[in-house]
Amino acid sequence: MDFFKIFFLALPALLLFSCSGNPKHDKEGYFSEEKFVDSLNAGTKGKTKVEFEKFRYTVNGDVFVSINFYKSEKKWIKGEKTDLDIWRLTNSFKFDKDGISGMDVQIGDFNNDGFNDITYQSGIAARGGNIVMTLFVYDPHNKDFIHIKNSESYPNLTYNAKLNCINSLILTGSTITSFLKIRKDSLQEFARIDVSDKIVVQEKDSTGKFKTIEEKPFKGNDEDFYKTFRNYKPLEY
Repeated sequence: MDFFKIFFLALPALLLFSCSGNPKHDKEGYFSEEKFVDSLNAGTKGKTKVEFEKFRYTVNGDVFVSINFYKSEKKWIKGEKTDLDIWRLTNSFKFDKDGISGMDVQIGDFNNDGFNDITYQSGIAARGGNIVMTLFVYDPHNKDFIHIKNSESYPNLTYNAKLNCINSLILTGSTITSFLKIRKDSLQEFARIDVSDKIVVQEKDSTGKFKTIEEKPFKGNDEDFYKTFRNYKPLEY
């Protein structure tokens, strides 16, 4: 496709990972503050490359993150009379980011398909209690990452192996554990547990409405209040 860019770079034998230590200025007044590169763990291992780079504007401190995804391909090099492994750009994104936290890029399988997905910290809320994360799920068919567009609405994302879903722990005046499934490019909530002075368990019915299926007083301690539930029928941490 026309928008694909080919970079004639031999695939490295070692893990590509770096966090920039020396800021690099560009002509538009931004400098590179942090960089993460991986080519061995995300997506199809050894065949996928990811680049995350955080830039800060020198004038007012505005921050954005640049993201590039690549897949490896064979390219016939006529002069060398051989195939060379190269990286082909498959997708790129730019997002605004808070100016306080680092990117904290994390690689892990969020849908139990055997391919590692990737998140980065895109913001922070609730005095640091809600870590806002942007999730990219690897699509092995297209050999590319899908941006989960509403992942920022569900902080503190973790994979729930017990129910094969994703949990979000939301800290407000109460504590909410959301149970989520990936549907195309979005997260869909199918159950939630709200903990305050009582525990309220709700599940989405066939009409798409949440119905309360259990309600009881909260008798736990402060540590229990902030725990993520791994099951809601029955209640289990």
